This record gives sequence, C-alpha cells and structure tokens, in this order.
Amino acid sequence: MATLQTSEWQLDEIQSGIDEIRKDRASGARKLALRAAMLMIRCARDAEEDVAELARALMAAQPAMAPVFNLAWRALASSDVAGACTEFLESMERNTARVAELAADLVDDGVRAMTHSFSSTVLAAFREASRQGKRFSVICPESRPICEGVAMAASLGMAGIDSSVIADSAVYRFLPEARLALVGADAVSPRSVFNKTGTALLALAAGTFGVRVYALCPSDRFLPRPYEPPPEEPRNPRELLERELPHVSAVNYYFDATPIEYVSGFVTEDGILTPAEMRDRLLGREMPCQRPAANGLPALTAGSTGGAVALC
Repeated sequence: MATLQTSEWQLDEIQSGIDEIRKDRASGARKLALRAAMLMIRCARDAEEDVAELARALMAAQPAMAPVFNLAWRALASSDVAGACTEFLESMERNTARVAELAADLVDDGVRAMTHSFSSTVLAAFREASRQGKRFSVICPESRPICEGVAMAASLGMAGIDSSVIADSAVYRFLPEARLALVGADAVSPRSVFNKTGTALLALAAGTFGVRVYALCPSDRFLPRPYEPPPEEPRNPRELLERELPHVSAVNYYFDATPIEYVSGFVTEDGILTPAEMRDRLLGREMPCQRPAANGLPALTAGSTGGAVALC
C-alpha cells in the first residue's frame, strides 16, 4: 500500500483493515467479502484515488476467496464504487438465501448428512430444512488445524439439529452412514472447487460409497477466466506441531482444490448444475479488459498470470 495518497491516519486505518482480512484464518468467503466491501466504501468516500490500490491489496490478502475478487472487479468497473459494493453485498445475500433454500430440498426427512469445515450457506440450508420440520443429523469432521467443523457442529446444535464431531481421518469410516454431503465453496473455476483442505478427500471417498456431494455455490463464488488463485503459501507450522522436533518439519495448508467432476452437483441461485454445466457456465464468464470508468479508476484486465491480477 506504499502508493496510497491518503493521510497518515487514513493509511494506518486502511492498512489495519487489510491486515485483519489477510490474517483471518476462520471466516468464510461471505464474511470476508462484507469486511472488504466496508473497507472499499470507506476508501471511496475518503480517498477515491486509492481505491484501485486497495483493490489490489484486498485480492492479494485473500486470493482464494472469489467474493473478494469479484467485489473488487465490479467496484473498479463502476463509476460509483460505494454503490457497486452495496449492490454486490445485497445480491450476495439474496443469492445465498436462494441457494440455502434449494439445498434444503436435498435434505430428506430422517437422513444423515455430512459436511466439512464451516460454511454459513451450508448452515443456512440445514436450518431451513429443520424449519420445514425435517428431522435429520449431520456428521462434522473437526477440520483441523482450526477446527471449524467443531464450530459448525456447535452452531447446528444451537439450532436444534443433532450433530456429531469426528476426526478428519474418520471420514471414510463414517461416509457409509451418510446419504449426502453438503459443502461450501470459497471459489470455483472451470477446473476446481476451492475450499478447506479435506474437501477433496471427502468428495473422492464419497464416490466410493455412492454418496452424492453438493457444493453450495452462489454466483459470487464463480471465478472469471482466466483467473486462478495463486499457489497458497504454507501457514503457521505451530498449528500442527507445538514444538520443534529434530529433523521434523510441519507443512500446513488451509485450502485444497477439488476437481469439479468429483462433485455431484453445484447448487446455485439459478438451480442445481451438473459439473459439465458448471464448467460451460464458467468458461463463458471472461474477465474483460475495460478502459477506465467515468471516475478515472482502472478496471481489472484478463492479463493475469500465475494468479496475479493486472490493471488496465
């Protein structure tokens, strides 16, 4: 953020907001997008000339979170940054509610389901199914090292939904008890679903037992071509090993990429798409190079390489 033209106190406030988003280990894509939007609205109000630089910093802070990327893309292409951010958030809330409603229809009375990590959209779907009077239970792998699965089970329990926490390594053992699995998605490309590490193994193992896996994926999670999130940097090794051991290293990653063909269906606000339908839809969603908007702000261009984002 060295090129920002804001005053020193504004720079500190914006930088602090970016740092909080970058260091956030537990929040999902929806919550991070909300915080990013509030930061962009504040910047557009107080220092409009710095919005483009802020957008770059936000995308670099959470490159695997599609809503943060899409928020910046739309805001920079608009002559009204604050209005574009507000419209994006309102659309995200509507689409999330619709996806949860459609996913609730997949949960039959009396079934046992499985999920992974914590997804506010998945939680909303289970709550809606319960509101409809369906009785069911949910298996929640703990999702180490942060244990978002424990938080998911606790939230389900507070909603009156029976849940059980299992070790991540026990997914294969418990899958035969499940009739379906609902997982979230931080981002989806024509090739992969990006979500918490362990999602790919759950989807792969589910195929062995014929358990259908649905990714709950509002369109704000769609990545435009040709953008792909850059390789993830290793996280804090102390989350895996509390102390150093001779000749032992700990490699800690938060996200994995599940091939879209491992997923039975993608629940979007427009309906449930097959992997082939999802791929076709994403291949048609390009990231055009647009000239500066009326406010002089540059828009995002498709000339990205290695996950980096260029600006016109």
